Amino acid sequence: MTTKLYAITKNGLPLMAVEPLQIPANASIPGASRTWYLSVAAILVAAAGAVVAWGITTIIHWIASLAYYGEIITAYTGIENTERDLWIIIIPVAGAILLTALGRYTSPLLRASGLTVAIGAGNPLGIENAAMLFNGGIGAWTGKLFRCTEEECRILFIAGACSTLGSLFGAPVAAVFLALELYLPNRTLKNILPVVVAAATAAAGNYLYRGTTPVLSFSSLPAMNGKAVAAYSVIAILVGLWARLSTVLYKLIGKWFGKLTKYNKWYLLTAALLTGIAGYIFPRILGTGEGYVTDLLQAHVTLAILFALAFIKWIAWLFFSGANKTGSGIIPLLVIGGAIGLLIGAPMQMLFPAVMINAGIVVLVGMGAMLAGTSRLVLTAIVLLLEMTHDINVALPAMLACVLAYGIAIFKSKTAQSDI
Repeated sequence: MTTKLYAITKNGLPLMAVEPLQIPANASIPGASRTWYLSVAAILVAAAGAVVAWGITTIIHWIASLAYYGEIITAYTGIENTERDLWIIIIPVAGAILLTALGRYTSPLLRASGLTVAIGAGNPLGIENAAMLFNGGIGAWTGKLFRCTEEECRILFIAGACSTLGSLFGAPVAAVFLALELYLPNRTLKNILPVVVAAATAAAGNYLYRGTTPVLSFSSLPAMNGKAVAAYSVIAILVGLWARLSTVLYKLIGKWFGKLTKYNKWYLLTAALLTGIAGYIFPRILGTGEGYVTDLLQAHVTLAILFALAFIKWIAWLFFSGANKTGSGIIPLLVIGGAIGLLIGAPMQMLFPAVMINAGIVVLVGMGAMLAGTSRLVLTAIVLLLEMTHDINVALPAMLACVLAYGIAIFKSKTAQSDI
């Protein structure tokens, strides 16, 4: 069974630096006994991947604190208070050297190692950029170790990569939807079951490590009304337009740097240099930005912070991820989208005081619209927001945001016209 949604989704921004192994359409699908065998292997991959995801998180924080504060800070939360002055410009470039040097290798494990160092040095990507790639590499390596076929190795790669959503965000259902929307055009139980058990295993590890605390939390929500829904829809449309512009620019930057690197691959360091310059002016844009998620949801941010996250971090993210083909990631999209949503919602509330909108929902709408509008993973985005908040009351605004942004993303799209 194939789906036309798969062809449309494939034109969105990639979440990972590389695609799974490409297998011919007529490749054999594992039989029932092999499916159970793969499921056991997927559990092992996800368990190892959960440990790796936490390890990568710790290493990134250690590198960042060492680079920007000169010591390893256990309770590290951000690098905006650094006093490195002009060194801020050099640190992201130094961190990107390993990633550039490893660019000619196709090994996901090597590339993920370079990404880990680059992110720790302050380049504007998310932890999941490195973790998904590394866990996918673990899946492919496990498949080879168990003497699996190429198709089976691909399934284990997908299981490892997608399970990262369970280990980092506590979102196992979103992990399964990610595989279905992006990586599994042939949807059979034999293909899906290893992904399901891997996602469940990774999520179980997340609950053991973090407990049941939601990743996204905000104050109690007011009752939904027609005016508020209309306001959220307007915000979703505006952020969706921003997301479509991001997709266009991302691909143009990728093509531009692709031409430059034909002459010399070290031109890629200019993207990290841009990050360093932007970070020197606005230190808050450096790093993953995960520390601002809660602040955005609770509207504990200034106009200057919103500007830095919505514009400066957006530009740095576009250039670095587009040039290095690192994948768009999830955390950067959530932070940038949430900041844009609040930047639009705040003046809207002042202009129309009779419309009672909630700042947390405004940020959530921006997050969903940015994620769905750039990646075109509309179902994954909706489920991810629900799982990250543990709040069914956000279902309506989350669905509105993601569907509207997705509609803008595929409007007059050649793929959409030919495949729907």
